[in-house]
Parts: sequence; C-alpha cells; structure tokens
Amino acid sequence: MFLKRFYILLALAKVLWGVSQIPLDTTQFNKTLLNVDKLLEQQTDSAALLIRENLNKALKARYSYGYSRLNYQLARYYTLKGLNDSALLYSPIAIKHARVSKNNDLTIACFLLHARILSTVANYNEALKYCLQAQRFSENTGSVKIKTKVWHDLGLIYSNIGSHEKSLYYFGKGRQLAFESQDTFNYANITARMGGEYNYLNKPDSSLLFNLEGLKYFKLLQHKRGIGATLTNLSATYTALKQYQKAIETSKEALKIREELGDNYAIAILKSNMAQTFLDLGNYKEALNYALSAQEIIDRQEDSNMEISNLSILKTIYAHLKAFDKAYQYSERYLQAKEKHFTNTNLTALNELQTRYEIDKQEREIALLQTNNKRAKEKAEAESHRRNIILGAVIIVLLLISVFAFLLYKRVQQSQQQRGIIEKQKMLVDEKQKEIIDSITYAQTIQNAIIPQETDLVKDVADAFVIFRPKDIVSGDFYWFTKHGSDLFVVVADCTGHGVPGAFMSLMGISYLNEIVNENKISDTAQILNLLRDKLVTTLNKTSRERNNREGMDIAIIHIDQQTNNMQFSAANNNLYVLSDGALTEFKGDKMPVGFHTENANSFTSKHHILKKGDRLFMITDGLPDQFGGEKGKKFMYKRFEKLATDSASQNLSQVKTLLNQTITNWQGANEQIDDITCLVMEI
Repeated sequence: MFLKRFYILLALAKVLWGVSQIPLDTTQFNKTLLNVDKLLEQQTDSAALLIRENLNKALKARYSYGYSRLNYQLARYYTLKGLNDSALLYSPIAIKHARVSKNNDLTIACFLLHARILSTVANYNEALKYCLQAQRFSENTGSVKIKTKVWHDLGLIYSNIGSHEKSLYYFGKGRQLAFESQDTFNYANITARMGGEYNYLNKPDSSLLFNLEGLKYFKLLQHKRGIGATLTNLSATYTALKQYQKAIETSKEALKIREELGDNYAIAILKSNMAQTFLDLGNYKEALNYALSAQEIIDRQEDSNMEISNLSILKTIYAHLKAFDKAYQYSERYLQAKEKHFTNTNLTALNELQTRYEIDKQEREIALLQTNNKRAKEKAEAESHRRNIILGAVIIVLLLISVFAFLLYKRVQQSQQQRGIIEKQKMLVDEKQKEIIDSITYAQTIQNAIIPQETDLVKDVADAFVIFRPKDIVSGDFYWFTKHGSDLFVVVADCTGHGVPGAFMSLMGISYLNEIVNENKISDTAQILNLLRDKLVTTLNKTSRERNNREGMDIAIIHIDQQTNNMQFSAANNNLYVLSDGALTEFKGDKMPVGFHTENANSFTSKHHILKKGDRLFMITDGLPDQFGGEKGKKFMYKRFEKLATDSASQNLSQVKTLLNQTITNWQGANEQIDDITCLVMEI
C-alpha cells in the first residue's frame, strides 16, 4: 500500500512540477483522429473509448492540435447523447488548444460547436457571439467548407431560437455555397435542415420536397446518421400531411438507425413525433407511452425547444384521457418551460449583435479605404515637398539627411536589440505559464480518475447527485464511496487549503480510506476517522504542535446497512442533514478536524439513526455556506442551504440538482469563488 500511495503522489508531483514532453508520431495520430470521426457517425460509444485512450497521449506530447480535436470530438459525442452539460465542459478546452495550435479552420470549427451547444441549452446570446466570432475568423480562410459551416450554424442557432424565417435565410446561403463547391454532404445536410424548418413553419408540402431531396443524397453517400436525421424530419412531415401510417413506418425506421448509433437526442425527438402521430389518430394509450418515454430522455438533457414540444403533447394526452390532475401538472411544467425559454430568448439583443457585426464589417472596409486614400495623399504631398527642398538647397539637405540617417540607424539598431531581449523574456514567461497550466490541468485528469463517478453511486441508492466545483483547476474537496455487500459507506471531505496543496491531501485521504475500509474491513465510522487521523499525522511527519498547525481535513462519513436502513454517522467539523417527510434534521459532528489540533486528540463519536424509503441525505463542505454573493455581498450561510433543502422536498433529485446549481451561480454572480464547493445528495 505504501508503494501504491508513493507512486500516486509521485505521478501528481511530476505533473505539477512539469512533465517532460513525450514524442508522438503525429502522422499516425492524425489517422486515429480521422478514425474517431468515422466512429462518431457509426458507433458513438466506441468513438468515446478511443477518444479517452488518446487524450493523455496528446496532452503529454503537448500536441495542441490533436488535444483540441479530441476534446472537440468528446464534446460532439456528448451532444449526440443529449448530455449538453457534459459537452460544455470540453468545447471550451477544444477552443483554447485550437488557438494554441494556430490552426484557423480548427479554431472556427470549435467556435461553431460551442455555439451550437449553447444554443441547444437556450443560451442564445453567447451562442450567437461565438458564431459571429467564427464568422470573423472565416473571413481569412480559403476553405469554402468552413464558410458553408458558418452559414449552416447561424441557421441552426436561429432555428433553436424559433426564428425560422431567418434560419431559412442562412441555411439558403450555406446551401448555395455547398452547391457551387459540389460539397455533396453539406448540400444534403442543409437541404434536410431546411425541410425541418418548413415543418416548424407548418408548410408540409415544402418540407416533403426538401426532405426527400436531402434523403436522396444521403443515401448516395451511404451516410447512416444523415439518413436517420432526414427520416426523423419526414415522420413529422407525414404526420402534418395526415399520412399517419407513413409517419409511423418512417419513425420506426429512423428509430432503428438512431438506436444503432446510440443518439439519445434524436431518439427523444422520434418518440415525441410518434406520440404526436398517435395523438392525432386518437390512440391516446400509445401516444402516452411514447411521450413519457421521450420525456424520460429529455429530463436528462438541456433542450428547451424539445421539452416545450413534448410537454405540450403530454398535457393534451392527459386532457383527452380525462386525467386532469396529470394534465394540470404537465400544463404547469409546460408554462414554466415556455417562460424560461422566453426569458433566454431576447430577439432584439440577438438582432443587434448580428446588425453590429455587419456594421463593424462595413466600417472596417470604409476605414481601410480612407487610410489608403490618406496615405496616398500624404505620399504625394511629401514628394512635392521633397522636390522643393532638393531644388532649393541640395547640399544642405543631403548633409542633414546623412547625419539624421546615421543617428536613426543607431537608434533603430539599439531598439531592435532591446526588443529582441524583451520578446525572448516574454516568450519564456508565456512558455512557463503554459507548462504550469497544462501540468495542473493534467493533475485534474488524475484527480478526476481517482474520485468515483456520480453514476456509480446512483446504482447503489434510489437516486443521487454530486455538485463538485473546485475553486482552482484541482480541488481540496473530495467525495468517496464504497460498498461491501449490503453495507454502503459515503464520505464528503474538505482538506486544508485548496488547489495543489488541497489536491495532495485529497489523494492521501482517498488512499487511506481505501486501505481502512476496503482492505482492513473497518466498518465503525468513529474508528475509521480515528485511524484516518493517525495515518495523516504519521504521514505528514509532524511532532510539534506549538505552531497551532491544523493540517488535515474536515470530513463526514456515513455507514448504511441497506437491509435494515440503519445509519451510523461520524464527522469532524462537518454536519449531515436528513430530509424525511418534509422535515429537515441536522446531525452534528465532533468539533475537531481529522489531523493536527490544538486540543487533545479525543476519540471521534458516532450517532445512529434508522432511515426509511424516500429519506434524503445532504452532505456539504463549507465552501457553499462561506461563499460571498447576493445583492449585499454577504455569505450564503447554512440557514439558506437548509431552507433550500426543505423547500425542494416535492421535487425530484434531477430538479434539485438544477435548482442548487442555479442558486450557487446566481448567488456568486461576479464575485470570486473563495473555496472549493462540494454537495452530495442521495435518496434512500
């Protein structure tokens, strides 16, 4: 175990103090990137495995182009899965490293992907800003494909906003470019997109025409995802034309393709389309099955347009079934989704952004023309003046010019030397800064690999989620859980400090917990904390306490026997909240840390409590209560968290997670995050 911990810490140390560059065959690596692109169109889950296998290779080799491409592909994978929150973690990294690689076309592609994801989650202002930034970059590219892509994505953003006439305008410009450049894929793709827009505009005849043309070219290309996408559009078109049997057959054909590809986003659309078809046929039972199945996927995504559409179908179905309580419930959700969508859709601001871009472009062209004219005029006047001087006093002018030229030469020579020194120093500083940031970013990858996944905890309880927000790139907070038979252990901890020092301490904490619980089979929570404190003190090799040193961690641990629902709880400077039948109970831990303490190191105590089905457990670090924000710049405080937990009793955990994330973001506002924030919530 000692060697294991040593190698973990050694690996982190190498990252934090600079990892030497590992050689990479970029030609072969780029072939792997092309293979990933193909797998994303055919076997998305296989593509994700290949991406993760190669991310560290690109990072260690400092191959910015490859690292950017892989993050771009990972973000795209998550969009196909409908996990847009996860996609937004990787698209900014792709942009950053594309800029470092100085590859203009890749930078544009990354801007566009980020813009598309933002528009899907209804952040339209930011989406349009990134799309316009891509458009500015595309002015200097010779790639017609990239320019076509810019027009396509502008159309997609306005489609998500609901401005379908404007969307058709931009799609039309992109389609024309694709036709002129004989770009069959983009021509088919944009044609099918236009078919979808005519569906939104309730023009099924035009939609049918464009979708059939797009389908023809996708079949020529044997492009599976394109065929599935176009069939999805056609299913909605046939429903609008009241050709219901065709709509059902087309939907099933498209659904088969999308399930083979693993495209959850498209599967949700198709099931919602089939629900609408069966609703129109009056088959409310089948309609309800498909609509509920679609909503199950949509609830895991961030797509306001899809949510509004499917909630509208659900409330209508329940109204026909005379299940008025359910109809009212989904009507409320539908109105909330519409209100949220309307709040995020500021068409005036979006139009101003687009108009400002066009005006800026014209003003730049006018300014360039004026500058050229001014320079030409100044040059002519200088020539005339110089001729007059030469005619009047040739000898004096030549002498003055010679002296001035000599002095100027010496000055320029000296300035160039100084500039060279400054540029070298700046390059050195920039390089060191990049190495440090890259190293800490890689440390984050190691820490994320060691900290367990939220999805694994969900398998062991009714439901759960984790909010994990490091102050810096790496975190001094950590959470951990393990299971032995029916015994479930869950830990949330806050190590001394944050950033790099806190990350070291968190790795030691996780390593010792694995040793104590998983290897030594210690199950008593108080004994676990006592042993953890002994190991930390020994490892830190501190024998004197006269400096009032408090190195260690604040921690809470629970042990639940899932057969009896008997819970044992122990904590160091941390509390546990249990929400049961709408009432919140606080279990307080011992007022001493796991580590050095100015008082005598007493044994930790434990508390017991019988849980019941539906009880919710909240474990947090002090990063949230101590965060400054709000209108008066005060701390968030535990009471505000307790009220939020109590008020959320009627909501499911997915809604609670969204509410808590939004509350933290809104409270912090423009204030700096002062500490790592961790919140683990689970339902029995």
